[in-house]
Amino acid sequence: MFARLARIAFALVLTGCGGGGSSPGPNPSPPAPVFYQPLAVGDTWTYTCHNTQNKSEQPYAIQNSVLGTTTVNGQQVFEFSLQVPSSPTQSTTLVQLLANDAQRNTSIYGYLVGGNVQTITPALIVAAAPGAKGTPYNYAAPDGSTISRIFEGIESSNPTPLGTFTVAPYFESGSTHNYGYALGSGIVEEDHGPNFLYDCLITTMTLH
Repeated sequence: MFARLARIAFALVLTGCGGGGSSPGPNPSPPAPVFYQPLAVGDTWTYTCHNTQNKSEQPYAIQNSVLGTTTVNGQQVFEFSLQVPSSPTQSTTLVQLLANDAQRNTSIYGYLVGGNVQTITPALIVAAAPGAKGTPYNYAAPDGSTISRIFEGIESSNPTPLGTFTVAPYFESGSTHNYGYALGSGIVEEDHGPNFLYDCLITTMTLH
């Protein structure tokens, strides 16, 4: 499993010789923050999607990635490329502009459309502490409409080639899409519709 884990630093205590007593070791570094949605340029997540109704249909692959960074109203944001499939041969790629805050929440600030920044009212879409099942995390689509997004409670993912994860799932657009976030790893399972027709499970990830 390639999940990113928090680093734990240990202080090394050195004991002095003779009557001089002991000298302190280096100050320990604080643990690195762990996010539900890691964001670093070059991060990639690859998935294999299976038809949940027609088992004979050939599985296919999709990929999400962090392309680069830009700035929105003085805030550095990451260009998160999200591939949304509707069939084995049809998909849409959205480039969302995301950033994490000091409380480990992830917010969306807009989109990269045709190479141009398109801003929206910033909205929290992945919470460090999501709260009760059914909590809404709605945000604006590129066309200005509202994307409904609902937290569905902590649960286990389906088994993936990288293991089974504890995830925070968010359902979007009337149970058309589902994104399951694992702490420190990002999205490890996606479902795409209608009615969650395709189950997409993480196969590889590269985190920086």
